[in-house]
Amino acid sequence: MLGLVRNSASTHQTENPRGFSEVGENKQLLIAIVGGSYFLSFQFHHFSFSLSCLSVGVSAKYTAHLKT
Repeated sequence: MLGLVRNSASTHQTENPRGFSEVGENKQLLIAIVGGSYFLSFQFHHFSFSLSCLSVGVSAKYTAHLKT
């Protein structure tokens, strides 16, 4: 008898308990692209700022060496 009982809860669609709407695949892809590009632009800005600070430090050291 227990083998014949079917769990209907796994196939029954329930409403979203918090009321959020479903997000389609296209919207998920758009969110991933925008979020990824924002993250990469932040990382590139940090990397380029670090390089510019490094190059200023090297050029200042080099010009100080030339003056002596």
